Amino acid sequence: MKLLTPILIKKVDELAKENRMSRQQFLKEQFEVLAFFDEQVARGKRLEAIMDICKKY
Repeated sequence: MKLLTPILIKKVDELAKENRMSRQQFLKEQFEVLAFFDEQVARGKRLEAIMDICKKY
């Protein structure tokens, strides 16, 4: 957290508060979302491709 600007920390704290979470809890969830984002996008694309194939029949 030492490299983060006070403005960024304030924004994170505001977002955490809006979600009724601690800063640590909020950041943990955000990192988890970020870690699996690419996987979710790829899964969504595969699902769309399958749906397109099914529409042809």
